[in-house]
Amino acid sequence: MERENTVFIPQTTYIYRVVHRVMEGDCQCEHGPMPVTVGPLYADVYPVTNAQYYQFVQDSGYRPEDDRGYLRHWVDGCYKPEDADKPVVWVSLEDARAYAAFYGKRLPKDYEWQYLAAGDECLEWPWGNSPDYSRANVYSHGLTPVDAFPQGVSPTGCMDMCGNCWEMVDEFHFDGSHYFQLLRGGSFYRAHHYWHAEGGPQKNNTHLKMQFLSGAMSRNATVGFRCVKEGD
Repeated sequence: MERENTVFIPQTTYIYRVVHRVMEGDCQCEHGPMPVTVGPLYADVYPVTNAQYYQFVQDSGYRPEDDRGYLRHWVDGCYKPEDADKPVVWVSLEDARAYAAFYGKRLPKDYEWQYLAAGDECLEWPWGNSPDYSRANVYSHGLTPVDAFPQGVSPTGCMDMCGNCWEMVDEFHFDGSHYFQLLRGGSFYRAHHYWHAEGGPQKNNTHLKMQFLSGAMSRNATVGFRCVKEGD
């Protein structure tokens, strides 16, 4: 797939305000509203794909110490050909950080991810202030290629920021009882009955707390990531 890899985000300040669903202890994170400064940085236009993660594994020789569930959707150490451009899942926060560090990048902070999705106007959805699920992979039966919904582009030029797969941000916290990480964007999947947390698409100003049991046990089929890199 031929595509632009990154977008440049100049230094800018916006009012960060996030909604958090309280479950099993408060989030213990700043929710605003408050001014925050983003950039300068380069942001991945798309979530990291299976093909990109495979290249990382080949180049780096990376293997997590606890590999339970690691890339469990791959077969014999490689993704299925039809999944090359779908977002990589079944990776942990540790796995995502290892990928990012190898390429001189990192995961975005929560407030950075929100700006990538909402832009200066602080839109509710990447494409505007009204839900339009024809612009994202939601309520479907599986992951789609990361460039399948160009009409869902955000004001900053980032794609696939709603639906398809949840995205990890570089946030790891303790709520007094549990360690947890934060997720953004929602996914294609929404259970018919609510389980531990609601799935499906999520607004730009919403993050979700995911309990962290161990690196291996935090890997699942609906969570991926994208990267950013410090700009000049």
